[in-house]
Amino acid sequence: MAEQPSPEEAARALRDVDHRRDQALDELHGAKWVDVVFALVVFLYLASADFLPSAAEWKGLVLAVLVVGYVLMLRTRRGAAVLGHRVRVDKSAIRPRFAIALVFVLVCVAAAVALALLHIQIPYGNTILGAVLAIALIGFGQHLRRGLAALIRRSRSGGAPHGHA
Repeated sequence: MAEQPSPEEAARALRDVDHRRDQALDELHGAKWVDVVFALVVFLYLASADFLPSAAEWKGLVLAVLVVGYVLMLRTRRGAAVLGHRVRVDKSAIRPRFAIALVFVLVCVAAAVALALLHIQIPYGNTILGAVLAIALIGFGQHLRRGLAALIRRSRSGGAPHGHA
């Protein structure tokens, strides 16, 4: 029969589990070159509407192939390592209500930007928007991933940061 651990041993084991979880969440970052490549893709995609109007037929297909390739690479261990993702987020760590709210906010922002660009004709507006989005992706991509990791930490600890109530 197994011996019951002492309260000190149990507390130490729980601290070790928390430390390992935090260590894994700290590894949730992608490679900077991926942010730069996707920023360049977003910029070229939007700028092509201003400079290459004849490319409208195939630019959506190129973007779709790149996104599907990225997602497929993330699904494999080797592909994720190439992209700078050494660990994966446990899907159960993200509350469904948070995921739905995040998707809703992203759709609303995309719709607002699309409506703004449809009604206002700014010369080279797509190029300007592409540059702004690319700069935001390069500048804040790592920070956004760290913020998501902090939200995961908070949701796993019941709303209190670092497991403290």
